[in-house]
Amino acid sequence: MTSLVPVPVEIRFLADVVGEAVTFAFVEAHAGQKLWVPRVRVDTSNLARSWGVDVARCLSEHFGGEKYQVPMLKAWRVRRLALMGYSYNDIVVRVGVSHATLHNFLFTLQDAVRAARIVPDERQLSLF
Repeated sequence: MTSLVPVPVEIRFLADVVGEAVTFAFVEAHAGQKLWVPRVRVDTSNLARSWGVDVARCLSEHFGGEKYQVPMLKAWRVRRLALMGYSYNDIVVRVGVSHATLHNFLFTLQDAVRAARIVPDERQLSLF
């Protein structure tokens, strides 16, 4: 999934530390929200209790002592959810986009998804 849907630059610093799965879950839970990121006592903060010490430390290194607005990253979320097999209706509800926007986000990904899902039959010889 990494090559089909790369992590956006806005949140790559976190994905490099904790991985794509945790980063995706974090963005899904807090997209668009402002979170207070502690500068001191990071390991015992609410952020560390909720998301783990690694997430809290990484955010503290970049935004310690400030409010951090978690980016929406709708296109990334739509594409990842589509590749995870979620229905269009589920994606619309989770991400908060219209069906038209959903189709626009997925249009560029269609060929890659189709190619990833095709399992070639090795018994069939190539005609060309």
